[in-house]
Amino acid sequence: MLLTPVWTLWILFPALFVLIHLAMLSTARVMGIRSLRRILKIYPWQSVPGAASIAKNGTTRFSFTDPERPDRTVSLGYGSFLGSGRTFWVRKVRSGEVGEVWFAGDPRFLGVVAVPGPRRLFGVAQRTAVDDRMSARTRGVSPEARERAKAAGARVG
Repeated sequence: MLLTPVWTLWILFPALFVLIHLAMLSTARVMGIRSLRRILKIYPWQSVPGAASIAKNGTTRFSFTDPERPDRTVSLGYGSFLGSGRTFWVRKVRSGEVGEVWFAGDPRFLGVVAVPGPRRLFGVAQRTAVDDRMSARTRGVSPEARERAKAAGARVG
């Protein structure tokens, strides 16, 4: 019978936990990239100057025109009050370095925002488009826009 020395357990188990943690983080990142890719297949990039601003709670807010009503704007938030002041977007918007952003999506549902390049890609969404506990948006949206949003992964009414 072969016994494993105890000191090898003290080395192998922490290493195993770290590897499992890294695998879970990688899986989450791949799933996030897949959702961004799904949105980018449906919607083209558009340049939006002056869309980024700082909200009252210190987070970043992006304001885009409503695709079906150009006289109205739709806001999408990014971040929470816990991350305010430390994120790339909050720092750059406060310093005035972000004059324009690239946006792909429908601001009434979801989209992808990036610094021109595209760099610093991340997804933004209305809560009604991603949260099962809320009723999906049904008013003020054409059937074509609803189908595109559904194909991009949003919950539609």
